Amino acid sequence: MQEKIIYKKIENVRVDSYLASKYKKYSRSYIQKLISRQRVLVNDRVVNSNRKLKYDDVVKIEFGKEKELQIDSSKIELDIVYEDVDIIVVNKRSGIVVHPSCGHLSGTLFDALVERSGGKYTPYLVHRLDKCTSGIIIFAKNEESKLSISWQFRKRVVKKIYYAIVKGTIVENYGIIKAPIGRSPQNRKLMSVNFFAKKIAVTKFKVIGRGDDYTLIEVRIFTGRTHQIRVHMNYINRPIIGDRQYGGYEKIEGKIYNRPLLHAHSITFIHPKTYKTIGFTVELPSDMKEIFKKYSEKFYFLICFVPSCFFSIAL
Repeated sequence: MQEKIIYKKIENVRVDSYLASKYKKYSRSYIQKLISRQRVLVNDRVVNSNRKLKYDDVVKIEFGKEKELQIDSSKIELDIVYEDVDIIVVNKRSGIVVHPSCGHLSGTLFDALVERSGGKYTPYLVHRLDKCTSGIIIFAKNEESKLSISWQFRKRVVKKIYYAIVKGTIVENYGIIKAPIGRSPQNRKLMSVNFFAKKIAVTKFKVIGRGDDYTLIEVRIFTGRTHQIRVHMNYINRPIIGDRQYGGYEKIEGKIYNRPLLHAHSITFIHPKTYKTIGFTVELPSDMKEIFKKYSEKFYFLICFVPSCFFSIAL
């Protein structure tokens, strides 16, 4: 059990927000689950996540057992794309959880970066990738960089490009999907296009190639909703191959794929210290590369010689 005493400058902050800011290794959702399981007490009383803190409050939090929190980074291969005193850019392989949360207390990409830092800095999470998604992700190495890059994400300054392979044939060469995303009414662990969600999510895609009942696409997202690409592609009945949660079948030409074929290919943003626009690109993983390679010439033909046709859907 760890204990914190609240000072005046912390007054009126929600208890979940406060603890997430103090224990940066853990996500806010994980903190909220600890609260719901009565493992967070304020003045020795059970509270809700939205409880506002007051001067002289005593907050106690109980994490998992020490053996549950041991970092096992030996199994995590770090592919560092770029690093300086302010940021570190990593090419994440599929199957790696980005940061600790309920159910994944250790063995995450964050853990591996903490161990690699040797105590010289604490990595800050500024955006996320799903466990099953491969590709490029940024971590800040100080508070100033975290604030700068987080602001860029909120203001949509950051440009992210993904590659995906989806079920079925997309006839149009380009498309845009504008539809709100929220928790699925049928399964609260999943997301869905939800009429009650307050914010619209925007996804654009471009067809790279077409196979036998599957399509290769380049995707750009202009908002950062949970599972956005996976949900939107499922919404237009073109779920990502291998995505069991959102309706994608697992085979292409007889070969089984056990993860969604989705890859964060590139990212462009403004460096928090130099203020110069910088960008990074990573190669496709082997499971997607072998499929995309077949269509490299067709992709060139498509963008150079075929008149554009455009698909759009919005709520």
